[in-house]
Amino acid sequence: MLTQEINIPKVLHELHGEKARLSSLLLVYLTALVVGGIALWQMVPLELPVWKVILAVIMFLDIGGGVTANLTSSTNQYYQRKAKLRPIFLAMHVVHPLLLILVFPQSVWFLLFVMIYTLGSAFGVNLIKDRELQQTAAGVLVATGVCFAVLFPISLPFLFAFAPLFMAKLILGFAVKRPDFEVD
Repeated sequence: MLTQEINIPKVLHELHGEKARLSSLLLVYLTALVVGGIALWQMVPLELPVWKVILAVIMFLDIGGGVTANLTSSTNQYYQRKAKLRPIFLAMHVVHPLLLILVFPQSVWFLLFVMIYTLGSAFGVNLIKDRELQQTAAGVLVATGVCFAVLFPISLPFLFAFAPLFMAKLILGFAVKRPDFEVD
């Protein structure tokens, strides 16, 4: 039953592809809920305005679920078939760090670093044609990016989770074309 493929409504194709396994969908949304829940749990004691908490939780839900979604065959296949959407999808991700800057303005330099490093790396990896080199370069970029990110002094330790999640979602998950599917 968990391996059963489900037709995805057209409005959700950019998130899950056209057909996805039930197991993949469950894991995507479970990851989103766990990451969003931890973000909420960490923000409640900060006594932030409700709009800031909601905005940040939505960003963490999307990023958390996106890490898993971008590693699924269905999402990978969709974006390999629709290669012109790849740069648009990547470029749209300037929104996440910019919105988090509204919530956590004291972490502006950290969030700008993560945004610029991640998007630059993802666009670069996306340009590499050799699949093995693409995967290896993505791993190197995520590892070094996370190490650089922890050098920033930020007052909210849970915000550090943004860097590896955002990098995994876009550099490892999205920019790397998985070899389980070849476009003719």
